[in-house]
Amino acid sequence: MLEIFSFLDQMSTIVQRKPWDENKKNNSENNVDLRVIGAGLPRTGTASLKAALEILGFGPCHHMEEMFKKPNRTLEFSRAYDGEKVDFHELMKGYGSTVDTPAADFYKEIHQAYPQAKIILTVRDSNEKWFESFQNTIGPVGKSNFYYFCVYPIRFLRLQCKLGRQGLAKCMREYGEIGLSTYDKYNKRVISENNEGEILIFNVKEGWAPLCKFLEVDIPEGTPFPNVNDTNEFNRKITFAKAIGLCVWTTMGALFILSSYLVMQMR
Repeated sequence: MLEIFSFLDQMSTIVQRKPWDENKKNNSENNVDLRVIGAGLPRTGTASLKAALEILGFGPCHHMEEMFKKPNRTLEFSRAYDGEKVDFHELMKGYGSTVDTPAADFYKEIHQAYPQAKIILTVRDSNEKWFESFQNTIGPVGKSNFYYFCVYPIRFLRLQCKLGRQGLAKCMREYGEIGLSTYDKYNKRVISENNEGEILIFNVKEGWAPLCKFLEVDIPEGTPFPNVNDTNEFNRKITFAKAIGLCVWTTMGALFILSSYLVMQMR
């Protein structure tokens, strides 16, 4: 099955890859400079940080959700995972900040393109908390051939799923089998790559104070710090995606049977 997926992916990429021109069509957004780069692993409060940054005026914020809205961005990040040269300055035009994968996997390259941007490393209370969340959400989905099969007929879901698998593969190449130590090794590496004071190590439970101090902005009065993208909501979306994919497969199968029947009747 993996060989079949690989062949279909190669064929679909050849057919669907288009020149990168999304930003050229949105010149009004290109005036936005990327000012914040999130380097934290997924499942470390990245969705909450995205919402917080946009409240503070550092939006629009790039998140994995963008892969659903703009599938061609998926192709560009996929190229980066494959080791191809990508113009991250061009790719990130129109965004005031970025969090979560796939951008976090290339935070250094993005920072080179936007050296004035500030870096935030989101963390959990412990590696156990992170791994538990990972195991209950993106871990099984990223490794599941059944989920990949379910969403395969739907292009933007197929591309997003493939990108997630590429991200997991990159993580495993660098840190080995994903487990408790992955969290510690990753965070230690990011911290070592940046000088003290140049990076904020941030747990979203800390709320507005450390974030606003680091970004040198006022705390938004009367606005609670966002708390979004919990495990139940994530799994609800995954279940819905599988259901839609299976419906598409069923429809395709029914149409194939009907067309075959009609062809036989015409003979």
